[in-house]
Formats: sequence, structure tokens, C-alpha cells
Amino acid sequence: MRRVIALAGFALTLTLSQVFSQVARAETTVAFQAKFKESLGIAASKPCDHFVCGTGTVVGFGDATTFADVTSFIPPIEGTNCGLFTADQTITLVGDGSRLLLEISGIVCFPGNTFEANMGNGDPLQGEATFTVKLGTGVFQGAKGSGINESQGAGDSAHDTFSGTLMLP
Repeated sequence: MRRVIALAGFALTLTLSQVFSQVARAETTVAFQAKFKESLGIAASKPCDHFVCGTGTVVGFGDATTFADVTSFIPPIEGTNCGLFTADQTITLVGDGSRLLLEISGIVCFPGNTFEANMGNGDPLQGEATFTVKLGTGVFQGAKGSGINESQGAGDSAHDTFSGTLMLP
């Protein structure tokens, strides 16, 4: 009888440890909201070695820096003033250096005929894109998630807004 009780106790302990292990590994879903003011590097001194870079805030995580590099661009088709693009954007928290690498894919439009008229000179632009988390470090280690990215720019400045969800382990 003691063996049966001991085996039952062992089985219960093993089962509970597996349940608690799964609970400990459960993901937490959080809203992801971030806003950045960026420079396109048209001014006399380029602020970084990337397509754009800037500063802003990630809600709930604090101040952050960011930079982005365009990975592909299909210029506007004649008469549309809108092109397709992909980019990689890195967001780094100022407080602890945690990073999020986002893969962005979307459409960018140039009002009127500004793309053809002033190509590369700070054309006004509006972008709408989606993003997915490619990689995370620090507090973002193992993060997954996606959302929407909206951009507006003119001259040497742009504003980027991100909204979506992150799943953190």
C-alpha cells in the first residue's frame, strides 16, 4: 500500500511540475505602440549610416532610438505616384539596450508628381505598411508580433508610428 501511495505521489508531483512548467512558459500579449521622429540625412550632417534614424518612445518600455534600411523599392508606376518597399527597422531601448528588429513591407506614395520632380531631395511622402518582429534581444528576447506602420515625411524629417501586438515569453 505504501508503494502505491508513493507511486501516486510521484506521478502527481511529475504532472504538477509539467503543468507549472507550461504556465511559466506561457506568452504574455502586450499592445505595442511606438512613435519616432526621424531624419532622412538630407541636412548637412547625416545623423547615422542608415536610410533613416531617429528618437522616440515605445509605450510601456521607455525612450528609444531607431534606424531603418530599405531592403527593396519598386518605384511608382507612371500615373500612380505610389511605390512598393520593404525595410528592416531596428528599435533600441535607451534604458537597457534591448532591441527589436522589425521587417516592414508596404506602399509609399508621393503627393502630386513629387517623386519624379525631386527624386531623392526630401520628397513629401506617406507610407502605409505592415510589420512583423524578426528578432528581439533583452526584454524583447523571443518576442513575436505584428502590426501597422504609418510614415509621413518631407524635407529632412519623417514621423513613424507603430501599433500592433507583441507576444513576449
